[in-house]
Parts: sequence; C-alpha cells; structure tokens
Amino acid sequence: MPFIGIQIIAMPIQRYDFRNSIGYLINRTAKAFIKALDSQLREKVGVTTGQWKVLVMLVDQNGLTQKEIAVRLGLDGATLIPIIDKMEKDKLVVRKVDPADRRNNRIYRTERADALWDKMMQCVSGIKEISLKGIPDQNIKVMKDALERICQNLKLHFDVDWLDIKNDQNSPTADNKKRLSKMSDKSGSSQRKNTEL
Repeated sequence: MPFIGIQIIAMPIQRYDFRNSIGYLINRTAKAFIKALDSQLREKVGVTTGQWKVLVMLVDQNGLTQKEIAVRLGLDGATLIPIIDKMEKDKLVVRKVDPADRRNNRIYRTERADALWDKMMQCVSGIKEISLKGIPDQNIKVMKDALERICQNLKLHFDVDWLDIKNDQNSPTADNKKRLSKMSDKSGSSQRKNTEL
C-alpha cells in the first residue's frame, strides 16, 4: 500500500513579547533585589533574607505565632518552620508556649537579634540607595502608585490577593475552580485586559 503523506500547514500564531511584559519585569526586578539583599545580609550580618523577613514581622509585633508569621509573609508552614528552627539555633528567636492556648508557640526576638538589627537596616538602606540611584523621587512615587494599582486591579478582577497567588501553586482547588468560573464569565473583558499586561 503506497504511503500517503499528510501536508502540514503552519498556522501563524500571535507572538508575545514576554521579556518586555510588566509581569516579567516586576518578577526579574524582585529577584534581583532579593538576591542583592540576601548577599549583603549574609556577608555583613550572617542572616538570610528569609530570616530578616521573620525579624521584620517580630519588630512590628513581637510574640507572633508561627501561623501568624507565615500568613503575613505569604509562606506555608512547611517553608517557615526550618527558617525559625535555624533562627532559634542561632539564638535570634525563642519559642514560648502560648499561655492562652498551649497548642501554639509564640516567637520572640532575642537580645542578639536586637543587637544585629541596626546592621540589617544598614544593608537594607544600602540596597535601596543603590537600586533607586538616578531615579527622580516623582518617578519612584509614580512607580509605587502604578504597582499598587496593578495589584488592586488583579485582586478585584480575579478575586485573589498575593497570599492566594503564593499559596495556590496552580492547584485546582475548589476555590480556584470558583475563581476560574468567575473568570470565564468575564471572558470578554479578561481577554482584553490580559493582552495589555
């Protein structure tokens, strides 16, 4: 039986300029900022960015539970526990049983953490100064306002916030299915807005 060839016709597809998209630029900038800060904190203080973030939460409110810290940082418990374990080993924090609910531990800064705090803030200030070099103050304000508006637009349109995005991990939970359903109901406007990002 003779071989019958199949002719494949290449259909043109719409290209997407990923490297110039707002999402890509925000993500790349955030990664560069975190990498630079982590490098400085490790070199000059001996802590990681993850540990610093925990201390930021505890400076704001000492004695938070692990769950409260995780929620505020947008982390799951499994990610946070080894960070706090290492911090406790390095005498940066202590765990104390919550007298109101003995099932919970509350996390407190130590004197050692407080003694290192000024050095950490010097690292943060240095990174901020370098990262904003040559950018006028009015441009920084416009950028902050624009980023906040983007976040609010996405939160309102897709019924999610940044904690949901961090914790969903693309899993098709019931909540995600509800969101997808809402998104499909708005398909006309969502498709139009997606091409603008």
